[in-house]
Amino acid sequence: MKKKLAIIMSAMLLMQGNLLAAEASSKLSQNEKVELNHSNKSEWSLVWSDEFDGTEIDHTKWGYDIGNWMKDRDGKAITSGWGNNEKEYYTDSKENSYVKDGKLVIKEKKEQVSDELGTYEYTSAKLKTKNLYSKKYGRYEIKAKMPTGKGLWPAIWMLPEDDKYGSWAASGEIDIAEGWGSRPNTVAGTIHYGESWPNNKFIGKEYTLPKQRGVDKWHTYALEWEPGEIRWYVDGELYETQNKWYSKGKDNAAKYSFPAPFDQEFYLIMNLAVGGNFDGDPDATTKFPSQMEIDYVRVYDLKKRDYREPVEPALEPVVLPDNAKQPLADGNLIYDNQYEQPVTDIAQSDIDLNPLYWNFVHLPDFGGSGSVSKDPINGVNFSKITIENPGTQLYSLQQIQNLSLGKGGKYKVSFDAKSATARNMMVKVGAGASRGWAKYSNEETFMLSDQVQTYGFTFDMLNDTDLESRLEFNLGGNGTSPVWIGNVRVEDITGLPEDYDAAKQPLPDGNHVYNGTFDQGSMDRMTYWNFVTAGASANVSVNEATRELHVSTQDGGANPDAVQVNQKGMYFVKGNDYKATFKARADQPRTIQVDFRSQDGKTSFSGPQTIELTPTMEEKTVAFTMPDTVTDENGQFVFNFGGQTADVYLDDVRLIKTSDDVDYGNIDLFPLKNGSFNDGLNTWSNYIHFDASAQIIADNGEAKVAIGNEGNETWSVLLQQENMSLAKGVTYEVSFDARSTKPRDIEVTVENAQYNRYFDQKAALTDQMQSYTFDLKMPTDDLTAIKFQLGKSSSSPLGAHDVFIDNVVLKVKGMEPPVPETTKTAGIDNGTFDQGTDDWSAWWGDQWSGYAGGTMTSENGKLKVDITQVGGASYSPQVYQKDLLFQKGASYTVEFDASADIARKMNINIGKELTSDPWFISYAPTQTFDLTSEIKRYSFTFTMTEDTFSDGKIVFELGNIAGGNAATTVYLDNINISKN
Repeated sequence: MKKKLAIIMSAMLLMQGNLLAAEASSKLSQNEKVELNHSNKSEWSLVWSDEFDGTEIDHTKWGYDIGNWMKDRDGKAITSGWGNNEKEYYTDSKENSYVKDGKLVIKEKKEQVSDELGTYEYTSAKLKTKNLYSKKYGRYEIKAKMPTGKGLWPAIWMLPEDDKYGSWAASGEIDIAEGWGSRPNTVAGTIHYGESWPNNKFIGKEYTLPKQRGVDKWHTYALEWEPGEIRWYVDGELYETQNKWYSKGKDNAAKYSFPAPFDQEFYLIMNLAVGGNFDGDPDATTKFPSQMEIDYVRVYDLKKRDYREPVEPALEPVVLPDNAKQPLADGNLIYDNQYEQPVTDIAQSDIDLNPLYWNFVHLPDFGGSGSVSKDPINGVNFSKITIENPGTQLYSLQQIQNLSLGKGGKYKVSFDAKSATARNMMVKVGAGASRGWAKYSNEETFMLSDQVQTYGFTFDMLNDTDLESRLEFNLGGNGTSPVWIGNVRVEDITGLPEDYDAAKQPLPDGNHVYNGTFDQGSMDRMTYWNFVTAGASANVSVNEATRELHVSTQDGGANPDAVQVNQKGMYFVKGNDYKATFKARADQPRTIQVDFRSQDGKTSFSGPQTIELTPTMEEKTVAFTMPDTVTDENGQFVFNFGGQTADVYLDDVRLIKTSDDVDYGNIDLFPLKNGSFNDGLNTWSNYIHFDASAQIIADNGEAKVAIGNEGNETWSVLLQQENMSLAKGVTYEVSFDARSTKPRDIEVTVENAQYNRYFDQKAALTDQMQSYTFDLKMPTDDLTAIKFQLGKSSSSPLGAHDVFIDNVVLKVKGMEPPVPETTKTAGIDNGTFDQGTDDWSAWWGDQWSGYAGGTMTSENGKLKVDITQVGGASYSPQVYQKDLLFQKGASYTVEFDASADIARKMNINIGKELTSDPWFISYAPTQTFDLTSEIKRYSFTFTMTEDTFSDGKIVFELGNIAGGNAATTVYLDNINISKN
């Protein structure tokens, strides 16, 4: 019941049967009740029940959920409204749940309550058997009477006792009966499955009750759950059967073997919600208080036969009805992939999609704006989406085409795409509004570059046939870089074989082994593994209960490799260290061999390593190093079981790369650009939420964030740089300088377009510029953004204040920035004055420093500074050269020849010129030299401690210097700056 949009499913035709008997049965004996309302009554035996015959709720059977918030295992609040925008606060009060006249009553009331997390306008109750009673398989029967009224959401459902396969909904949810308060004659039965949110799926059906016998009358709701099949009944009438679903973990290569996730113990839940996504919020017609009544809850086991054996969901050829949008002659379900037809512009919600060809959707509700045009690339027509405003959501701008998909089909989506710069694009296949925007595929995110590349994904269509499915390219919420899309294809690939020996990229958790836990893929649980015998007799299997690989050997042959289990497609990178771990045991003490071999099997990278086994399951470790000159993208992980006959059991096989020798050839070593803000805010963007007020500008080579009101969220004021391509396994260094005119903390994150955070740190700012440095190791390849979240902080509200950010670096750790191309070299241009005074400038003071007088010329290959009057400061007058490159941490030597007609002093300063006070930042201490009438060679050395800049400045000060300020002629020559 969590995180659902309204479930839109095909309605069943009503069959009359046993309805009146159900009403009359409320006070019959238990045995009489068991006899009623299901045709297969003789198959089931009661194993658990609550008849609610006492005066109190039995707390040995029922517990409660309390509050309005979902919380993690540590009790930390995650999201309000139970993930559904529900309005009620659940209590364990006898005002909200109690037993009366042999029935359980769950009552919702309109009353205000508060806790530390918020204030709520309604109370209700949610009872559950978690940690008290759970069961796998059986018949679940509940006789109940539900309330009606807009915004009321009665539900009888089940969740797994343990999230064996991952967070919701990867571990499943079973809804026995749910009612829409605004639809008094409709109930629904649904299952939720797939992957963890947001890649969860659901499927179900509605049942229509007689017009005069809606949900507010007594009905018996039943669910029969067997391995691989779930059936729903109302008053004994079967109205829905589901036998196709799946579960997939985030670190898995394949789905868990069927019938996961519905092959584990689930517990019961009964609740009455108010508001939320299912039926919307209450309105003036909704009556309070309202209540749901339950006469009994009964759970049965099969008694006269065994539970059915699960059957692998069959992939059958899809036959679309005649009125469907049929595939083209080449099998493509997408029409007009050359964009010969006009693209329909959908700028208002009341405009219908073109049912055959392409649509460009940019509704004003979500702020996206742009245009689409046809643009040929290498003779192939692409659509070019120009983005004026990316809007607030991924779906703020969409390119969409309707297509017809059949239930049970497996489909492949492929397309070519590029952008002007690196950026993300999310693509999915799903339903429209009439089916509650159900997702048929995952939300697949692709990293686009400035080159055309081919992308694709596959998905199984487990929902009912949909003749108005939608292929969506979601282009919003992610910058203004244009996108080109071409060669779009959707094909029915049902029944085509998959190559399980193909090259395998490591899984998100770093494991190179696919299905190393022997619980994924086909129901034999051997997907990705190969079993080979040569001159031996043996077989292999995986038991459903233990989920261990079992090698049973009758004749082990002459050699260890006579009985072999291997996995191919291992990605071995030259020069790297690898460690394999696995659990193993044998019926009798014996040995096995582990080996890591080349694609053709002829070369061993590790040498066969012998492992001792005992009857006790133990973890074993094998390590090896790849040769420095060999990378094999399709190697083999080999277990040899031959030469002996004792049975072997294997589990939890992993192979990880333990070294970080990364091939940096295709990796951007410095993905963040313009971190010095020397180019203003170029490459940077910002966001000011409506609850905040701020202005973000570039000022004196820094980002200045002038905040009037920081808002209610950390992200209410945001400075960010998007579309940085980061590489899996690489350690990056994140650093920046920052200060604030009022002490505060800021949050700095690196995250992708789906807000998945790879880096999250807080920095406490003071009024002094400080440097902050952190490390980030990327778990996967992704396009990311660095975000300085400058909104609400721990000390808010702060009132008006300014935050300054500079020298932002995100680089591969240990890498020095490349030398940028500048107009000046690392030394001095025209330091010999062979080109006269080119590249040199003079400054003769102002009203604040005091005016100096004189001229700067070139004479006999020297710079001649004829000073007729010094100003009031040491730097009036001065001669200088700008745009010099100085790298952080580097040591430099400055050399020059100089003389003066009359002995005097000269200062040299090296630093960065500013456009406002303090006007100049020094890179090195001021150097003072005594000049004489004799030309001499002078030098000094300094180390650059500031961050790398290509706009450095060297200043020769010839003004009012204490102890040597003569107005005379000074000569300079052979000026040089060299990096040591």
